[in-house]
Amino acid sequence: MSEPDVVYVLIAPVGQLSANGQLRETVKERRNRQGDDVAFWYLSPELVKQFQLSVKDVEGVVATELTAINWLKLRLGGECFNAQLDIEKLRALATELPPPPITRDIACK
Repeated sequence: MSEPDVVYVLIAPVGQLSANGQLRETVKERRNRQGDDVAFWYLSPELVKQFQLSVKDVEGVVATELTAINWLKLRLGGECFNAQLDIEKLRALATELPPPPITRDIACK
């Protein structure tokens, strides 16, 4: 088992980070530019709890670069902190993209 690494975490209530699709596009773009093993992961509420980052129903983003987390916090809000997590476990479990954006019918009737 590998030693935990210091990573940076952003958590927010479910939907605050992912509902508009910007986070999904950000994750896709980073993976396209830097490869699938880029140290930047979306955590569903289940994974947030599994990694013991919060007991609340929240979603999160984990990165090894503080600037990436700070940029997302400015854009999307949320709470930042650092944690010690196993990078290999993140690579194995946190491969999913954030959910697609919620589309709303804004048509006039």
